[in-house]
Amino acid sequence: MPVNRPLDSVEARFQTAIAASGKSDQAIGLAVSGGGDSIALMQLAARFRPAGKLFAISIDHGLRPEAKDEIALVAVQAMTLGIDHAVVNWTWAGKGNLQAAAREGRWAAVRDWALMHDLRTVWFGHTEDDQVETLLMRLARGSGIDGLTAMYPMTQRDGLQVFRPLLGLSRADLRAWLTQQKITWAEDPSNEDPRFDRVRARQMFAQLETLGMTRKRLLQTVDHMQAAHLSLQEAALGFAKLHVRQDAGDLILAPAALDLGKADAPRRVMAAAFAWVGSRNYRPRFEQLLETVAQARKGATITLGGCIMTPCEAGAVRLMREAAATTSAVRLQSDAGRPLGVFWDKRWFLEGPVHDDLTFKALGSGVKECPDWRDAGVPRASLMASPSVWQGGRLIAAPLAGLSNEWSARIVADFHTSAFAIED
Repeated sequence: MPVNRPLDSVEARFQTAIAASGKSDQAIGLAVSGGGDSIALMQLAARFRPAGKLFAISIDHGLRPEAKDEIALVAVQAMTLGIDHAVVNWTWAGKGNLQAAAREGRWAAVRDWALMHDLRTVWFGHTEDDQVETLLMRLARGSGIDGLTAMYPMTQRDGLQVFRPLLGLSRADLRAWLTQQKITWAEDPSNEDPRFDRVRARQMFAQLETLGMTRKRLLQTVDHMQAAHLSLQEAALGFAKLHVRQDAGDLILAPAALDLGKADAPRRVMAAAFAWVGSRNYRPRFEQLLETVAQARKGATITLGGCIMTPCEAGAVRLMREAAATTSAVRLQSDAGRPLGVFWDKRWFLEGPVHDDLTFKALGSGVKECPDWRDAGVPRASLMASPSVWQGGRLIAAPLAGLSNEWSARIVADFHTSAFAIED
């Protein structure tokens, strides 16, 4: 059990945590579900940041009828605090693992909302308890150093800064503070459902404490793993700067980066390259990486994880996005109050004149409608995976292929600054 601390220390520790988060006058996004942790996040943020600079978002997954009441609670408190509050609905496609799909859907909604509102930082309400539970779950899965880092207070994801100011606070402390402040929160019954790994980890913790695996010891393990991980990431970044060149949305990997024998840096760089080009949060299995790179070194063009790897000059390889692995996005003119643009395929942001029912997708065979595409100086397959704007079956713009029509496309974060930052 967490040690009881004076309740005024909750505000003091929160204030200390956010002091390292950036300028106090920058706009901040808050992910607020209505549970005790996220309600505490919003209420504490309002005490130390100007309300006009705070923007809250709640995601309705449509999985529990109680969620609408929880979001209504957030709306009332946000209005009282003077915080702008948005609600986004998410619907499960019925495929894959529901919990994993919900996490990805939740993040996608938060990310798109933040970028459309020009927010560069989003705060989440993960606590010290979440940190311990995450470590236990990853230990059970046999994770290595990267997995056992659990959660960092500050990370980067899809070009956004993700900040967790409550990681040094326990769930019990936050609820005691809310009770003292007479602030209402909602309890999600799924937090006690043993079908979920996190709940089982929480229930197991009491027994582990009898073996000496206390909260303090587990948090020390996280600290050690994060120190080791940072050293490995720094080494990989230095290696990538020497041996990997970015060309728009492609990466050119020199021969040294293809030697995945025993050193950690080339392996880490190669895995990060596939994740970045493939717009994925997870990396391919190591065995798949080895086989793919081996085939490319022999002169083959091969696909893996939404990427195409093909040999190029002087023994290097080019890693490109696979056009067929991308999905389209629709932007309506009725999305009032947002910048003229759309975030596409997790790496690109397109800006230009918005019209009704525009579709944003990979250029694909539309490259044939771009007479100047060869002037781009990149392979045709690369341009086929580049962003384009369509209205029905008519190509409006393909900025990288020489057809702009007042549209531009930019990478949200380049490979070297994003792939080796501390990421989720």
